[in-house]
Amino acid sequence: MNSARDNAVWRECRALSQCLLPLIDQETWRRDRRHDDFRERGLGVPEGERLLGTFAALTMHTVILDAAAAGRPPALEALHSTPLHTIAQTVMNKRDYEFLAAAPTHADDDAEERDLAAFRLLTYQTGHAAHVFAYLGNQVRTTFDTLANRSRTTTATCGDLRHWASLTKLLP
Repeated sequence: MNSARDNAVWRECRALSQCLLPLIDQETWRRDRRHDDFRERGLGVPEGERLLGTFAALTMHTVILDAAAAGRPPALEALHSTPLHTIAQTVMNKRDYEFLAAAPTHADDDAEERDLAAFRLLTYQTGHAAHVFAYLGNQVRTTFDTLANRSRTTTATCGDLRHWASLTKLLP
């Protein structure tokens, strides 16, 4: 994959992932329950939300890389035309470590590097941490499915997600 194009796709995945929680939190009970769930699992709320965003970004990027491997163009247009339900299903159809293949080789900043490193560590953990990973995966799946189901269109896409984020001033 062209690295400049891949970097643009990764940055878009990251930007969209950072809009997910504010969009899903339009129903405030979801935020309160998620925060309680993080604390029950021994995660701080900021840490849990960063891991959730990283997982979501990697999931979107995984879908685009899989499409590129199948011969489809790996561009922003491909990401924006990807249905949210497809992203949700990807969480359930991949092994933990398969998401790491979608990680960029170089992070854009220290915060992104820290988030990716935390995700890598969580991926290879066993015991309680494995349950945390499963919980985060379930939250990513539920978030994409919920946003898709809220949509008035038949098949909500990542392009719709970008549009909703723009309407709420989360993205330009």
